[in-house]
Amino acid sequence: MKRNNLFDFILLLFSVIFLSLSQPSFIFEDGCSFFAWFAYIPFFILSSRVSIRASFLWGAAFGFLFCAFLCPWLSEFGLIALFFVCGVFAFYNSILFFMLAFFKKSFPERFSGCFWIFRVLPVLAIEYLRTKEILAFSYGVIGYSQWQIPAFLKLSSIFGVWGVSFLILLLNSLLAEIISERNLRDNLKKIAFCLSLVFSVFLFEIFSPYFSVKEASSPISFALIQNASSASSRNISDYERDSLLLQKLTDDAFASSQNTELVVWPETAIVPDFLYFSKSSSDKRRHELSDNLVAYIKSKNRTFVIGTNHREGQKTFNSAACFSPEEQEFEVYYKNNLVPFTEYWPSFLDFDFFARIKAALNCEGFEKGSEVKVFATGGFNFAVPICFEDSFSPFVRRMKKNGADFFVNISDDAWASSEAARNMHLSMSAFRAAEYSSPFMRSTIDGKTCVIDSNGKVVSKISSVTDGFLCGNLEVVKNSHTVYFLIGDIFIILITIFVFVLLLILSVGFVKVNVYGRR
Repeated sequence: MKRNNLFDFILLLFSVIFLSLSQPSFIFEDGCSFFAWFAYIPFFILSSRVSIRASFLWGAAFGFLFCAFLCPWLSEFGLIALFFVCGVFAFYNSILFFMLAFFKKSFPERFSGCFWIFRVLPVLAIEYLRTKEILAFSYGVIGYSQWQIPAFLKLSSIFGVWGVSFLILLLNSLLAEIISERNLRDNLKKIAFCLSLVFSVFLFEIFSPYFSVKEASSPISFALIQNASSASSRNISDYERDSLLLQKLTDDAFASSQNTELVVWPETAIVPDFLYFSKSSSDKRRHELSDNLVAYIKSKNRTFVIGTNHREGQKTFNSAACFSPEEQEFEVYYKNNLVPFTEYWPSFLDFDFFARIKAALNCEGFEKGSEVKVFATGGFNFAVPICFEDSFSPFVRRMKKNGADFFVNISDDAWASSEAARNMHLSMSAFRAAEYSSPFMRSTIDGKTCVIDSNGKVVSKISSVTDGFLCGNLEVVKNSHTVYFLIGDIFIILITIFVFVLLLILSVGFVKVNVYGRR
């Protein structure tokens, strides 16, 4: 390896390591947010050194290694899953490195002094696009590294997590320019500008309560149940054992807090469709399990939310069943955002060539829900994002628009066998709570079962990998709104549009100069 290439690879490796450590990892289970503020310095230095021709390869290498360091727990699902997601990261970052190299070469000379600001925008745009459509994967967004810092959670109520990412990237880009130019004195004003932006975020967090209208809140009492069941439980004996354990934990929670209004069981807490089998005797043991469970729930006279599979004709849905004690009936929400290659297989890949891969991934074959349901209890409305649905802010916003006052996330992160994976998921829930000023309850298999207040702060939790329950009272404000709720992702959407429009304009100029030899 040539000396320059070796130096470039060292830059890449340092950036990958610090980026992965800024997020929850096997070294720092909650993540080390400080690393985020300089993790992109080697990245920006490297991107300014590589040629357009080599940019794709360097970008792919960066993306692949970043994902491998960030999400090694994906291997618990299978090496195919890990390599596939690493490939997704490689794809997006190869495009990103190309864009940065191209912009560096073709950016107008008269604006070169502000290129350190501009090059942040393609990084943000690609980070945003990576969370969209079929290949969406929200883990690793740099803004989430600040999930335990109240000031940045508060900033997300205006710009979402993207505002936090922008600040981090801006300071990284400036520091990279200073190091590259080895000229601190001429950049003091730029440093002051960046630091003043960061400082203003902390001032905003301190003084915003004095300028906001204090809205009246009311408490709702809850019991969140956590059972550490094996992710491989697939037979009726396991289901019977799980049902009895969940009922015991619920009774223990009632003994601890007799005024409980809302009880939440995790995603697929009851794997068989108990609503179907309680009415059908086609399978005796499933019928007995389901009939006893429905009788138990109705006898408690509380609102229950239960993760389960639900049939509708020949279709099966990953669902949340909500029992209303007033109506003495169940309503069911079908998960809208399914995990590709695990909960469903994309139709455009449904060929014999992929049959072995599909079998190896044990794809469940769920149907996708289309309706966003809002349930009611204690005078409040709530929605139930299932599993990683809370990682998609626009979807949570849609639930909020449908009238949700708070959110109940039911999840099963047991498959990853990783505290880092659990905390990465938790970090996204924290940002959703802050973005919409709406508290979150989380009931999970294996962890993290917790309560997050409307500021994004985790106020109570129980240990992972244990059977237990969490009881308490949650303060909820009806119809709470934030700036981000009103404007959505307009900030990051405008940035993304600007980046690609400018790429098109500069591409035309680049072709004229390099192909036709004219300006």
